[in-house]
Amino acid sequence: MDRPVERPGGLFMRRLFLPLAVGAAALALAAALDLALFESLRARPFDVGYVPTGPAARVAALGHRTLLSDLYWLETVQYIGDSKGDERGYDKLLPLLELVTDLDPRHGYAYQTGGIVLSAVGRLDESDQILAKGVEKGPPYWTFGYYLAFNAWFYRGDYETAARWARVAAKTPGASANISQLALSLSSKSGSPEAAIATLRELRATVHDELTASKLDEQLNLAALERDAQALERAVERFRATQERDPITLHELVTAGLVPGIPQDPFGGEYRWDPAERRIHSTANSFRFSRPAAPQAPSFAPPTGIELGR
Repeated sequence: MDRPVERPGGLFMRRLFLPLAVGAAALALAAALDLALFESLRARPFDVGYVPTGPAARVAALGHRTLLSDLYWLETVQYIGDSKGDERGYDKLLPLLELVTDLDPRHGYAYQTGGIVLSAVGRLDESDQILAKGVEKGPPYWTFGYYLAFNAWFYRGDYETAARWARVAAKTPGASANISQLALSLSSKSGSPEAAIATLRELRATVHDELTASKLDEQLNLAALERDAQALERAVERFRATQERDPITLHELVTAGLVPGIPQDPFGGEYRWDPAERRIHSTANSFRFSRPAAPQAPSFAPPTGIELGR
């Protein structure tokens, strides 16, 4: 039998189809690989590979230090705001802040935001370092000295250092009216959560970015927790003085007329009396004001979709 005659058009289409099919398969494979790479990168916390020193960056800036400082500040914002920051850790945050403020010593937001975030993740010494640098070289923000006082008093129970920084803050132009009273109370070793709440509220009113505001909101909740816990502890001691025993539940304090009601835990848990420690604790947050030689290490989860200004 004679073989069918191959039409020229059919032969051309067959020859064209093979490279097209191979190309389409290659594109599909490349797209799949790109998607896998994207998903892999998205699953990783945002990190910074290398942070140059201030002197080296100043040379590389070629006279554009402020511009370079802003670029590194944007990188710092990404580093702080990553939702997986706790998984990654914050080892590079202080070096980034040092670099930004070495390039632009008047970058007030870097000192303030960096100091607040570092203390919130438990890196108190690093928080103190960048805030003290702000007091020395940055713009005259009373918040630098106040937050140094807050770190010393609220987290470390160090009244003497806290009073010294509160006095520095009080002397700064534009300082909160509550700072002088806070400095006085700390000097007499009678610092109270009410003083922290009043000043934190004023500080909160001065910030306009979501990240710093969220950290201050957490500090306000911690101060409210401490205020409530101290009030309940005083009521427990009065209860014990008359009943010669600890209350079985805190609601006995209400029944005895010692408190009008049990305050709402700002973290959504409940207040409980610990007879072993003789302290009130929240079931949702273990923080309590530090007694000397027992510093706290607070933590936070940074929100997503944040923006920080200067």
